[in-house]
Amino acid sequence: MLRAVPSADPEAFTAEARERFFREPYTAAPDSDRMGVRLNGPPLELAVRTEMRSRGVLPGTVQVPAGGQPIVLGADCQTTGGYPVIAHVAAVDLPLLAQLRPGDRVRFRPIGVDEAHRLLLRREAELRLLAAGIRCRRPNR
Repeated sequence: MLRAVPSADPEAFTAEARERFFREPYTAAPDSDRMGVRLNGPPLELAVRTEMRSRGVLPGTVQVPAGGQPIVLGADCQTTGGYPVIAHVAAVDLPLLAQLRPGDRVRFRPIGVDEAHRLLLRREAELRLLAAGIRCRRPNR
């Protein structure tokens, strides 16, 4: 389960497509790589088929090309994209995205921006505690 913040551009998709994205499972496609995890599953219908301007994208951005199969941008993604965006995977869950292998099933759970931020801050605090614990366990040299 990957937590994702719904896009600020909901008008690009039908209401059914927005609901389906968070309800139905998807499968990581064999042609996935570090640039993006291509997903196979129920196609997401665009509300309007129109040419979009390119805009900045980040790892975790979920773009939907004309075929309706989502692509979750990975660590080596491009910096701009022109496909409609349905959601953004929370930064705290990006390591889980990177572990997906072809054939793995994944679902998305909607969360708000505030929750995504809280989760990331909590993870960073946990990592600081872990690092401090490791430093304390090292023998003095």
